[in-house]
Amino acid sequence: MPIYQIILVIAVVILVLSLLLNLLFSPITWIIIAILVIYSFIRRYLYEKQLKEYNERIEKEIAEKKAAYQSGQAYRNGSDDVIDVNYVEKDENE
Repeated sequence: MPIYQIILVIAVVILVLSLLLNLLFSPITWIIIAILVIYSFIRRYLYEKQLKEYNERIEKEIAEKKAAYQSGQAYRNGSDDVIDVNYVEKDENE
């Protein structure tokens, strides 16, 4: 468990205990708790964004490899859609 989540759990426990015991902490406690909550939301958002970009990149690479494999298969099968690179057109006069 990352350190910020541990601190967040501790802050929530302190908050619950303070509410149960009717203790009033200074406003800095509430500010720290708010900062930790916002930080955890930002971290989660950035992680999901990074994961989405990574998945899109992997899908793109897979699609490129699949297209290259299929074009190679078409060439081996003699498809008319595939042009041979070494093809030389000869004149009828030769």
